[in-house]
Amino acid sequence: MILFLLCFYALPALSAQESSVTVVGQNIPVSEVLSQIESQTKYSFAFVNSNFNTNRKITIRLHDADLKTVLDKLLADTDYTYTIRKNLIFLSTTKTSKKKENLVHVKDTKESPLVSVKVDKELNEEIKIMPVDLSLPSESKHVTLESISSAKDSLDLNKMVDILNNLTDWRPIQAKTPLWAVKSNLLFDITSSIAFGTEFKVGERYSIDLSFSYNPWEFNVNKNMKHILVQPEIRYWLCEPFSGHFFGLHGVYAYYNLTGLPFSDYMKSSRLQGDLYGVGFSYGYQWGMSKRWSLEGNFGMGYVHADYDRYACKNCKKFLGSESKNFFTPTKASLSVIYFIK
Repeated sequence: MILFLLCFYALPALSAQESSVTVVGQNIPVSEVLSQIESQTKYSFAFVNSNFNTNRKITIRLHDADLKTVLDKLLADTDYTYTIRKNLIFLSTTKTSKKKENLVHVKDTKESPLVSVKVDKELNEEIKIMPVDLSLPSESKHVTLESISSAKDSLDLNKMVDILNNLTDWRPIQAKTPLWAVKSNLLFDITSSIAFGTEFKVGERYSIDLSFSYNPWEFNVNKNMKHILVQPEIRYWLCEPFSGHFFGLHGVYAYYNLTGLPFSDYMKSSRLQGDLYGVGFSYGYQWGMSKRWSLEGNFGMGYVHADYDRYACKNCKKFLGSESKNFFTPTKASLSVIYFIK
């Protein structure tokens, strides 16, 4: 199973195919249109400021349309535009809005390589543009709102989003991220075990995963993999829960009745029945396939204590004694299909 999992780590990251969007509504609020778009794509909306009117009514009928066509129709006759970054669609105003005093760095291709834009509290009066390079003249240039607006309109929209990202009083509305998911470990499934789990987001970069495996089947007298396995794990995500790389700290408990396993002569000629306890660290990665589906690989190592009774095969009924062992071993191996509930 370990080799099987490692093979999947070599696979490139999966990316969802862009799909067409169907949005239909008669005099419906914009918020409903946004929800329809989010439900059919991998994107979520974020707002550059909180003045965007999601209660505005709109009539729209677009079937199997390109996403950009839908967004152009949605924002027509408004003061807003959009830009797409990764899985987010930023909605930003095309007009200068009032803000508190901040310092923003932008590139000036004509004069200084870097200038600072100082936005005064009384924005309706004036804005000062000052060179950052100390070797440049220290006197400030005074420009009107009209000239700033003209310069802003000539900038690329992506640059404007970068500027807004640096404003200290700008906070985008939290994009919708999954909160709860259910999953099934394919590596356990192929051994005929019943494997399922669930995971909850508990912080900006933390989640709790709880996985189970149950195998009640008796293949024959000399070969069985009966067990009940529970593995709780707390995860730290490098980006955000349910996306990309993560590290985990997990515990493991199992009650098992194993017969004729081919991993060693000792296990192949014995039936081992008992309890196992352990703790370990794991690394994993999650590939997003769509808004509701994802694929996750996870592998961990840890320290295990096992208590068991040993029986001799072939009939596996002759009692050979009770033993216990402590050892380092792989404690987690999964390739899971995930479905997001919320």
